[in-house]
Amino acid sequence: MEATINLSDQSGVAHARRSVVALARSLELTERVQADASLVVSEAATNILKYARSGTIHIAPYADCTGSGLEIVAVDRGPGIVNVEAARTDGFSTGGSLGAGLGTIERQSALFDFYSIAGGGTVLLARIGSKGASAAKPCAWTIGAKSTPKLGQQICGDAWSALEDDGILWLTLLDGLGHGPLASEASRRAVDVFRQRNRDDTPADVLRAAHEAMRSTRGAVMAAAKFDPKAKSMKYAGVGNIVAIVNTGEVNQHLVSTDGTVGYNMRLVRESTVDWNVRSVFIATTDGLSTRWNLNRHPDLLRHHPVVIAHVLHRDFARDNDDASIVVVKAA
Repeated sequence: MEATINLSDQSGVAHARRSVVALARSLELTERVQADASLVVSEAATNILKYARSGTIHIAPYADCTGSGLEIVAVDRGPGIVNVEAARTDGFSTGGSLGAGLGTIERQSALFDFYSIAGGGTVLLARIGSKGASAAKPCAWTIGAKSTPKLGQQICGDAWSALEDDGILWLTLLDGLGHGPLASEASRRAVDVFRQRNRDDTPADVLRAAHEAMRSTRGAVMAAAKFDPKAKSMKYAGVGNIVAIVNTGEVNQHLVSTDGTVGYNMRLVRESTVDWNVRSVFIATTDGLSTRWNLNRHPDLLRHHPVVIAHVLHRDFARDNDDASIVVVKAA
């Protein structure tokens, strides 16, 4: 239940508007939410065409400790916004990719965030549907992700999943070998195993269980992580070429995966434990993103919502000749 609309001319604005209303109706959201979402999509899409000439609008449902509703992400490679704060003012006009509609979009949104640098394009996040909602308890983390299939494929062989279990966050990211339905089948088999893990399991236990369950598939590279805010730690295990880091605000700590393929030739599983605190950010990617991805050309990106972080890095480092996925977790 999600849609990505490629924008290259005015017809894309109408398409995006129809798509977001249709999704809102399918989720049985109110007419007010439908109207707000339609307005946000129209403003974002119109400004992309006006300043960046092309871009994408991604629409999907969301649900977390703050509520649920529609998530709208606008992405472009335009000239960016020089004066970010001024751009949030109603009526502000800029040569950047967004501007005139930012004030309107922010007012309609339960959550609003965007990242833009001069010459580097813009990514905008707006969530509609739970404005004014308050969580029963503070969120311990926020999560963002972005996955795309290989160009020409309809099915992505990558998969990810996250589950909360009594204050513990579990996360997995997989890349099924190859592309298409068989790669997806392998990844989904592992996700099924992941969802049945026990609270006392470790990430290494999850990988070993997935290995046994995936022997009849083509296999996958896989990473699993277990975040424990009370213990201020994160445990991680990976097999294959998943790239993962934890950033603590000063340095990137690279998490080591071992060689092999889950479901085929997995031997040693090495598990590592790292500190996890309120400044921590976890990023994991499949090899559809260039292994040279880094944060050097994205100043202050990690201050933003994980959805924004994921879409910025995916836009700038994903390759269209492979399935490409990124998952980001931030301590809240």
